[in-house]
Amino acid sequence: MGVGIDTVELDRIERAMKRWPRFLDRILTPREKDRVGGRVDRVAARWAAKEALFKALDPPSRGLHMGWRDVEVMSTSSGRPFFVLKGRVGRYVRARNLRLHLSLSHDRGRAVALVLAQGRPRSRTGRGLGL
Repeated sequence: MGVGIDTVELDRIERAMKRWPRFLDRILTPREKDRVGGRVDRVAARWAAKEALFKALDPPSRGLHMGWRDVEVMSTSSGRPFFVLKGRVGRYVRARNLRLHLSLSHDRGRAVALVLAQGRPRSRTGRGLGL
């Protein structure tokens, strides 16, 4: 199990968006860009979510390189956020049978994300279940 948390000031993200025209292209997928509509609070929440996931998985100690666009933060119709994982990070999470929980919030000039990476036992003939 791993836990990651990240917080970022909205002003910091807003400055980056103004200073570097390709900032959003580097950190967001095309679907994410469509969903956030350029809103700083939503961009910041996705930044924080990806940073929190990076911390929860602890990839440097495991030799995993995570690209910003290998991780997509989407939400259900009711607004519950979830990850769509691609490339190496997707294979890494699937190989370890991890379940990811994500919580996002933004208020008073900050965005925060919390990620819980929870291992699930494999169900092949009871192995991994302590049976």
